[in-house]
Amino acid sequence: MDETLSIAALAKRTGVSSKTLRYWESLGLMPRAARSHTGYRLFGPECVGRVEFIRKAQSLGLTLREVGEIFELSRRGRNPCPKVLRWVEGKTKALEEQIQWLTELRQRLDGYRRQWRRKSPCPRLPVEICCLIEDLPTVHLSQGGARHAKTLVTSSRRLAGHRR
Repeated sequence: MDETLSIAALAKRTGVSSKTLRYWESLGLMPRAARSHTGYRLFGPECVGRVEFIRKAQSLGLTLREVGEIFELSRRGRNPCPKVLRWVEGKTKALEEQIQWLTELRQRLDGYRRQWRRKSPCPRLPVEICCLIEDLPTVHLSQGGARHAKTLVTSSRRLAGHRR
């Protein structure tokens, strides 16, 4: 290798943590690092571009599994771009559904909030937890609401840096 980078140097240059680089290496997204005589990982300079590619793919909402598939198709000499386009189209459709669901949720919440502000405080009865929620009509989440709610919670956790 012309110039090798320690994992710390690669992390510093790309803004990706060493832990993440090791994880990506374990998934096969990064080439197996050579080792120094002391056992430290040494990456080639081309790995900077690979990390940048992974980050760009993630910015489109692609999963690490999808990124791995892109690399595998490319390694086999196949063009991954048609598959990437299909994935992005699917993600766009899912986002449109989430936006619609969120818009409807915001409208419901605004309506309930206005109602609840006019309502006198709930008496705390032994069998009630919160009359504001208990007085709501029964909700059936069969129209994708549960899926959207789970996706939103998962996305929110991911944005906040939490894991499941």
